[in-house]
Amino acid sequence: MLEASKFNELKISGNLPSPKGTVLKIMELSEHNNVPLPELIAVLNTDPVMIGRLLKLANSASFVRSRPAVALTPDVLMSIGLNAVRQIALTFALVAEHHRGECQQFDYNLHWSRALACGAAMQLLGQQLRIAPPGELFTIGILSSIGQLAMATLHPVEYGALIQAQGSPYARGMTRQEESRFGYHHLDIAGALLRDWGLPAMFCDAVRQHEDLPPVDVAEHSRAGRLALCLHLASRLADVCLLEGQARAHGYEELKKQACRLEVDPTHFPRLCDEVVQEWRDWSAQLSISTPRQESFSLLERRQPAPAEPAGAEEELPALHILVVEDEASQRMMLQRLLQILGHQVDVAANGQEAFELVQKQPPQLVITDLAMPEMDGMELIRRLRALPDGRQLYIIVLTILDDEDNLAAVFSSGADDFISKPIPPRILQARLKAGQRIILEQQNLRQEQARLRRHLEELSIDNRLAQEAAQTDGLTGLYNRHYAMRYLPQIWEEARLAQQPLSALMLDIDHFKVVNDEHGHDVGDNILQQFAGILRLFCRRTDIICRFGGEEFLIILPDTRLDTAIQVAERIRATLASRNLVTAGLSLSLTVSIGVAENQAQHKSVEALIKSADQALYRAKRTGRNRVEAAP
Repeated sequence: MLEASKFNELKISGNLPSPKGTVLKIMELSEHNNVPLPELIAVLNTDPVMIGRLLKLANSASFVRSRPAVALTPDVLMSIGLNAVRQIALTFALVAEHHRGECQQFDYNLHWSRALACGAAMQLLGQQLRIAPPGELFTIGILSSIGQLAMATLHPVEYGALIQAQGSPYARGMTRQEESRFGYHHLDIAGALLRDWGLPAMFCDAVRQHEDLPPVDVAEHSRAGRLALCLHLASRLADVCLLEGQARAHGYEELKKQACRLEVDPTHFPRLCDEVVQEWRDWSAQLSISTPRQESFSLLERRQPAPAEPAGAEEELPALHILVVEDEASQRMMLQRLLQILGHQVDVAANGQEAFELVQKQPPQLVITDLAMPEMDGMELIRRLRALPDGRQLYIIVLTILDDEDNLAAVFSSGADDFISKPIPPRILQARLKAGQRIILEQQNLRQEQARLRRHLEELSIDNRLAQEAAQTDGLTGLYNRHYAMRYLPQIWEEARLAQQPLSALMLDIDHFKVVNDEHGHDVGDNILQQFAGILRLFCRRTDIICRFGGEEFLIILPDTRLDTAIQVAERIRATLASRNLVTAGLSLSLTVSIGVAENQAQHKSVEALIKSADQALYRAKRTGRNRVEAAP
C-alpha cells in the first residue's frame, strides 16, 4: 500500500494525472446528491464534446430506453447517475489530456485503446453480476490501468527502461520490478489516485486486486470479490482484443474457461465478446484512438476444431502452481525446468525459511521440498505450513534419500502427502504429480460445489427479500407505498421519542392532477408521477422516507429535522417543480404542488397524529391558492 505521505509528495509534484477546469467543476458539483440538475447541466453544456459522450453512454445497450436520448435532460442525467457522470467526466478528461507524454517506450495510444476495451468489457460483463450501475462499471474498467500511465508520467526515463526490459507495462511480474525500482508499483498508485478522486473504496480495492485471478471462495461470495473477478476478466478480454493469429485463438480459449466462473453461457460468449469489440471501436472512433482490425470472435469460434477424443487418451489435468524447495542449486534448477516442460508454473526457494515467506505472499497449490536444508529443514517447514489458515489445502511431496519405515512414518506424521526417493526418476515424478493433481482437482470441485450451494442459498434469501420489498414498494414510482408507511413509521416515531429528537412530516399533493389524466391520458399521468418522484429523491437524504400515499399524494418523513428546515426542503421541492416543465410524450406540462408541513409536538401522541397535522396544513395550502407551503401551527 502506498503511504499517504508519499502519495501527497507525488501529488504536490504536479506530475500525477489530475482533473482540471470544467471537469473539476463537474466533479465538485456532482459530489452532492442535492445539486440542482439545471446547474450541473449548465456546466456540462460548456463542453459539447462531453455532452456527446454522455449521450452515447446513455443510449448504449446497458440503458434500456424506449427512444434514444437526444439531449442531456434531468431525466437522462438521473438515469446515468451522478456518480457515473462524475467518473465519466474525469475519465474522458484524462484521455484528452494524456494522448502523449515524455516516456518514449510507453505507447499512449495503445494504453487508451486497451483501457477503452477494458471499459466496454467491464460494462457488458458486469451485467452478468449486477454489482454496479453500467456507467460506473465502464469507468472503472477504463481507470483500472491508470497506474501504468501515472508511472510513465512520474518516471518517464526509468519506467521506459523497465518497459523495455519487461517487454510491456502490462507484463506479469511488472509490480515486483516496479516495487524494487521505485518503492511502490502501479496498482498502489492507481488505488491512491482513485481514492483521491472520490471513487468508492470497493472500486479502489478491485483495481488493486484485479491482476490476479481471485480465489473461488472470495470471488463468488462477496460483492467486492465478484467485482474484482469481473475486472480481471475484462482486463484479460481487452488483452485478447489486441492479439493476432494463434496467440489470439489461444487467449480466447483461456478466456472462455475463466468466463465460466461468471456463469456466462458458452454459446453466448462469442457474441458478447463481439459486442465488446463493437463498443470499443465506437468509443475509440469518438476519442480519435486507433484500434486494430481483427476477425470477429464468432468467426474465431467457428474456426476452432472440435476437441478430439482419441481412444486411450490420457486424462487431461489442469496445470499447477508449484513451489520447489531445494538447497542444492543444480537439483533445484533441474526440477524447475522439468516441471515447466510439463506445463506447470514454478517458483523456487533455497531453504525452508525462504519457502515459508513465499507461501505467505503467494500460496502455491503443491510444494515439493527436500528434508535436509539449512536455516529451516523440510520437517519444520511442513509443520509450519500446515499451521497456516490455508495450509491444509496444500499438497506436499517430500524428496528424501531415506526410505526406511521410521523415516517415512515421521515424514507423514509431520503432514506430508507423498514422497519421492532421490535420485528423482522423471516418470515417477510425473506419476506422483498426477496423483496430486487429481486430489487437488477434487478439492477444488468440492469447494466450488460448496460455494455454489452457498450462493444458491444467498439467492433464495435475496429472492425472499425482493418479494418483501415488492410488497412495500409502489410499482410505478419505486417509492415506498402506504402499506410500508403505516407499518414502519410508528417504529421511527418511537425512536425519535426515546432519543428526544425532532421529527417532521411533509404531505404533498400535485395541483390539478386530475386534469392531466383527463386531458392527456393515464400514460402521461404515470410518467409525470415518475418524474415527480425523481425530484423528491433529489432533495431528500438517504435517511428520509418518501412514500407514495395514494394517487398524486406523497408523504415524506424527515428524521432529526426541525420545522424550519422541513419548510426549506418543502419550498425547494415546490420551487423546482414550478420552475420547470415536465416533458413526456411530446408534451411540455407546467405543474405545481401544494405541501403541508408539521413537526412532532407534545399534542401529537402518535405518528398518525403528526401525519394528520401535515395533511390539515396541506388542506390549507390547497384552500388558500395552491402552489404554496403551509406549516401546521
